[in-house]
Amino acid sequence: MAQLIITNRAISDIEKAKKWYSEQQPNLGIKFADYIFKCFDEINKRPFSHPSKYAQTRELFVKKYPYLIIYTIEENFIFILRVFPCKTNPKSKYTKSK
Repeated sequence: MAQLIITNRAISDIEKAKKWYSEQQPNLGIKFADYIFKCFDEINKRPFSHPSKYAQTRELFVKKYPYLIIYTIEENFIFILRVFPCKTNPKSKYTKSK
């Protein structure tokens, strides 16, 4: 298995979503984060099984929540770039954060 590296932007995405879900229902933010980390395990086990997209990235659609996990594979590393909310403008998926 490759080494999984979660970028600061992806961590920020998770924290923002976790906060929002926690405001909707108690413990839902924790359930969201747990599910996302299970998806990370799936990516690490089968990194090439998800579709290749823009600029050498791959995307895993999160089934339980409306999010995409955007990642790239470089040698023995998997970089989790974003945990992107599907309701956001798709043009912002690959833009740099401010």
